[in-house]
Amino acid sequence: MNTNNAKQHHSIPYIWLGVFAHPDDETSASAGTMVKWIAENNEAYVITATGGELGTLGTGDLVIQRENLASVRESELRNNLALYGCHSPFLLRYRDQELAIESTDILSAKVLNVIKKVQPHVIVTFGPSGISNHTDHIAIHHATKQAYEEYKSKSGKKSPILIYPSLSEETAKQYSLNLSSAEKRMDIVIDINSSINVKIEGLRNYKSQEDAQEFAKRLNDLKNDRNTNIESFSVSSSTPNDWQNYPVVDYLQNL
Repeated sequence: MNTNNAKQHHSIPYIWLGVFAHPDDETSASAGTMVKWIAENNEAYVITATGGELGTLGTGDLVIQRENLASVRESELRNNLALYGCHSPFLLRYRDQELAIESTDILSAKVLNVIKKVQPHVIVTFGPSGISNHTDHIAIHHATKQAYEEYKSKSGKKSPILIYPSLSEETAKQYSLNLSSAEKRMDIVIDINSSINVKIEGLRNYKSQEDAQEFAKRLNDLKNDRNTNIESFSVSSSTPNDWQNYPVVDYLQNL
């Protein structure tokens, strides 16, 4: 289906919900897609489960006291979501690395409450390895998957799709990432050439975090190679088997 047809036959607006562990996860995983999504008059929401209190304490000339880091990172998150055109974040107010010790049922119930409120067409969260094997990433994966399955079974509506950020096998090997097979499937690939500069700006705005600055530099160094400016996602096995027939999937693939 061509781009114009895909865009003409969808209900405005489509709703995107990102469910992540820390401020900056949403940008690393999906900012390029969200910017394009919102530019087409769709809506995007983000759940951020923790304050990222154990992250780095500033980059360059910025020095942050540990007790102030969560508020700094929340401010960075809010400013970036405003930059992208997202709604204000849903903050679950856990501390960094608390997700792994929280009951999956309790965490899942909090995610489910937001899903019911915003009724998304697309839910994106980390896959089984959390990309980096961070315990909070893995915990939010399990909680979101459980919430999604409960919502799908009880909503009485056509369920949203559940997707995970994914990387090619080659990229996973390049960065020594131990990904699950699900996170190496590139079921949906988004060309973000038109939004790569905003994604880089968003990463740079996370001045508290060294890894965000490193990722921004890497993307900036590569951005003139248009073939590298993509974000890819795999469709969770929890999503109905006919997901390829969903109009929102066709829409995403033509975004």
